[in-house]
Amino acid sequence: MATFTSSLKSKLIYVFAINDERHSDCLKIGETTIDEDDGTDLFNNAESLQAAAHKRIRQYTKTAGIAYQLLYTEISIFVRNGMIMTFNDKQVHKVLERSGISRKEFEGVDGADEWYCCDLETVKKAISAVKKGETSLHPSEISQGQTPIIFRPEQQEAIDKTRKRFKKGNQMLWNAKMRFGKTLSALQVVK
Repeated sequence: MATFTSSLKSKLIYVFAINDERHSDCLKIGETTIDEDDGTDLFNNAESLQAAAHKRIRQYTKTAGIAYQLLYTEISIFVRNGMIMTFNDKQVHKVLERSGISRKEFEGVDGADEWYCCDLETVKKAISAVKKGETSLHPSEISQGQTPIIFRPEQQEAIDKTRKRFKKGNQMLWNAKMRFGKTLSALQVVK
Protein backbone atom coordinates (compact mmCIF):
# COMPACT_ATOMS: atom_id res chain seq x y z
CA MET A 1 0.00 0.00 0.00
CA ALA A 2 1.48 3.31 -1.06
CA THR A 3 1.24 6.39 1.11
CA PHE A 4 1.59 9.87 -0.17
CA THR A 5 2.83 12.88 1.71
CA SER A 6 2.40 16.41 0.57
CA SER A 7 5.50 18.37 -0.24
CA LEU A 8 3.46 21.56 -0.31
CA LYS A 9 4.34 23.79 2.60
CA SER A 10 2.69 27.04 3.57
CA LYS A 11 4.79 30.17 3.79
CA LEU A 12 4.81 32.60 6.65
CA ILE A 13 6.12 36.11 7.12
CA TYR A 14 8.19 36.90 10.21
CA VAL A 15 9.48 40.14 11.70
CA PHE A 16 12.34 40.34 14.15
CA ALA A 17 14.71 42.83 15.72
CA ILE A 18 18.25 42.71 17.06
CA ASN A 19 18.99 44.69 20.20
CA ASP A 20 22.28 46.32 19.31
CA GLU A 21 23.40 49.75 18.12
CA ARG A 22 23.76 48.75 14.49
CA HIS A 23 20.17 47.42 14.23
CA SER A 24 18.54 49.84 16.67
CA ASP A 25 16.28 51.62 14.19
CA CYS A 26 15.20 48.77 11.92
CA LEU A 27 13.31 45.50 11.60
CA LYS A 28 13.94 42.42 9.44
CA ILE A 29 11.02 41.16 7.39
CA GLY A 30 11.57 37.65 6.03
CA GLU A 31 9.73 34.50 5.06
CA THR A 32 10.00 30.80 5.68
CA THR A 33 7.87 27.69 5.34
CA ILE A 34 5.86 25.69 7.86
CA ASP A 35 4.84 22.06 7.76
CA GLU A 36 1.16 22.12 8.69
CA ASP A 37 0.53 18.39 8.53
CA ASP A 38 0.34 18.15 12.32
CA GLY A 39 -2.94 20.08 12.50
CA THR A 40 -1.47 23.05 14.33
CA ASP A 41 -3.12 26.45 14.49
CA LEU A 42 -2.00 28.91 11.85
CA PHE A 43 -3.32 32.19 13.28
CA ASN A 44 -1.03 35.20 13.68
CA ASN A 45 1.76 34.64 16.21
CA ALA A 46 0.66 31.02 16.85
CA GLU A 47 3.29 28.87 18.55
CA SER A 48 3.67 26.74 15.42
CA LEU A 49 4.41 29.84 13.32
CA GLN A 50 6.83 31.16 15.91
CA ALA A 51 8.63 27.80 16.06
CA ALA A 52 9.05 27.77 12.26
CA ALA A 53 10.31 31.37 12.29
CA HIS A 54 12.77 30.67 15.13
CA LYS A 55 14.07 27.64 13.24
CA ARG A 56 14.74 29.76 10.14
CA ILE A 57 16.21 32.75 11.99
CA ARG A 58 18.55 30.53 14.02
CA GLN A 59 19.96 29.16 10.76
CA TYR A 60 21.67 32.48 10.14
CA THR A 61 22.06 33.99 13.63
CA LYS A 62 23.08 31.11 15.89
CA THR A 63 26.60 30.58 14.58
CA ALA A 64 27.20 34.34 14.70
CA GLY A 65 26.09 34.45 18.34
CA ILE A 66 23.41 37.06 17.64
CA ALA A 67 20.53 37.48 20.08
CA TYR A 68 17.27 38.51 18.44
CA GLN A 69 13.65 39.09 19.37
CA LEU A 70 10.91 37.63 17.22
CA LEU A 71 8.17 40.26 17.11
CA TYR A 72 5.53 38.90 14.76
CA THR A 73 4.56 35.98 12.52
CA GLU A 74 1.71 35.64 10.02
CA ILE A 75 0.76 32.94 7.55
CA SER A 76 0.95 34.25 3.98
CA ILE A 77 -2.28 32.66 2.78
CA PHE A 78 -5.50 34.68 2.72
CA VAL A 79 -8.85 34.84 0.95
CA ARG A 80 -9.79 37.80 -1.29
CA ASN A 81 -12.98 37.91 -3.37
CA GLY A 82 -13.58 34.20 -2.71
CA MET A 83 -10.15 33.18 -4.01
CA ILE A 84 -7.31 31.72 -1.97
CA MET A 85 -4.27 33.94 -2.43
CA THR A 86 -0.72 34.04 -1.12
CA PHE A 87 2.00 36.66 -0.83
CA ASN A 88 5.69 36.80 0.00
CA ASP A 89 8.09 39.04 1.88
CA LYS A 90 9.21 40.80 -1.31
CA GLN A 91 5.68 42.15 -1.81
CA VAL A 92 5.72 43.53 1.74
CA HIS A 93 9.14 45.09 1.04
CA LYS A 94 7.78 46.78 -2.10
CA VAL A 95 4.81 48.27 -0.22
CA LEU A 96 7.19 49.66 2.40
CA GLU A 97 9.52 51.12 -0.22
CA ARG A 98 6.66 52.67 -2.23
CA SER A 99 5.43 54.20 1.04
CA GLY A 100 8.71 56.05 1.50
CA ILE A 101 10.16 53.74 4.16
CA SER A 102 13.84 53.30 3.60
CA ARG A 103 15.77 50.09 3.53
CA LYS A 104 18.55 49.93 6.10
CA GLU A 105 21.99 50.07 4.54
CA PHE A 106 24.74 48.25 6.42
CA GLU A 107 28.15 49.56 5.49
CA GLY A 108 30.44 46.83 4.16
CA VAL A 109 27.71 44.15 4.09
CA ASP A 110 26.17 42.81 0.89
CA GLY A 111 22.87 40.93 0.84
CA ALA A 112 21.34 42.38 4.02
CA ASP A 113 18.45 43.81 2.05
CA GLU A 114 15.43 42.82 4.16
CA TRP A 115 15.92 45.38 6.94
CA TYR A 116 13.62 48.43 7.03
CA CYS A 117 13.63 51.57 9.18
CA CYS A 118 10.12 51.36 10.63
CA ASP A 119 8.14 50.00 13.54
CA LEU A 120 6.12 46.80 13.87
CA GLU A 121 2.73 48.46 13.40
CA THR A 122 3.83 49.87 10.05
CA VAL A 123 4.97 46.40 8.92
CA LYS A 124 1.59 44.93 9.94
CA LYS A 125 -0.17 47.65 7.94
CA ALA A 126 2.05 46.86 4.94
CA ILE A 127 1.08 43.17 5.19
CA SER A 128 -2.58 44.19 5.34
CA ALA A 129 -2.07 46.44 2.28
CA VAL A 130 -0.61 43.51 0.31
CA LYS A 131 -3.65 41.41 1.21
CA LYS A 132 -5.98 44.18 0.02
CA GLY A 133 -4.08 44.51 -3.26
CA GLU A 134 -2.78 47.98 -2.43
CA THR A 135 0.66 49.06 -3.62
CA SER A 136 1.52 51.50 -0.81
CA LEU A 137 0.42 52.81 2.55
CA HIS A 138 -1.40 56.07 3.08
CA PRO A 139 0.89 58.56 4.91
CA SER A 140 -1.42 58.46 7.94
CA GLU A 141 -0.81 54.70 8.24
CA ILE A 142 2.93 55.11 8.74
CA SER A 143 3.93 55.35 12.40
CA GLN A 144 6.60 57.88 13.17
CA GLY A 145 9.06 57.67 16.02
CA GLN A 146 7.72 54.44 17.52
CA THR A 147 10.21 51.67 17.94
CA PRO A 148 9.46 48.21 19.31
CA ILE A 149 10.57 47.26 22.78
CA ILE A 150 13.39 44.79 22.50
CA PHE A 151 13.94 42.79 25.65
CA ARG A 152 17.37 41.73 26.80
CA PRO A 153 17.95 37.94 26.82
CA GLU A 154 17.46 37.68 30.59
CA GLN A 155 14.19 39.64 30.39
CA GLN A 156 12.90 37.51 27.52
CA GLU A 157 13.82 34.38 29.46
CA ALA A 158 11.81 35.60 32.47
CA ILE A 159 8.84 36.43 30.22
CA ASP A 160 8.94 33.03 28.52
CA LYS A 161 9.26 31.12 31.82
CA THR A 162 6.37 33.09 33.29
CA ARG A 163 4.10 32.42 30.32
CA LYS A 164 4.94 28.72 30.56
CA ARG A 165 4.32 28.74 34.34
CA PHE A 166 0.97 30.51 33.96
CA LYS A 167 -0.30 27.59 31.90
CA LYS A 168 -0.07 25.47 35.08
CA GLY A 169 -0.65 27.98 37.87
CA ASN A 170 -1.19 31.63 38.60
CA GLN A 171 1.94 32.70 40.48
CA MET A 172 5.53 33.36 39.52
CA LEU A 173 8.26 35.02 41.54
CA TRP A 174 10.97 36.96 39.79
CA ASN A 175 14.07 37.30 41.92
CA ALA A 176 15.33 40.26 39.92
CA LYS A 177 17.50 43.16 41.01
CA MET A 178 16.80 46.84 40.55
CA ARG A 179 17.03 48.07 36.95
CA PHE A 180 16.11 44.60 35.62
CA GLY A 181 12.98 45.96 33.93
CA LYS A 182 10.39 44.08 35.99
CA THR A 183 7.54 46.47 35.19
CA LEU A 184 8.13 46.42 31.45
CA SER A 185 8.62 42.65 31.47
CA ALA A 186 5.44 42.14 33.54
CA LEU A 187 3.48 44.30 31.10
CA GLN A 188 4.72 42.09 28.26
CA VAL A 189 3.54 38.98 30.12
CA VAL A 190 0.09 40.57 30.56
CA LYS A 191 -0.01 41.59 26.90
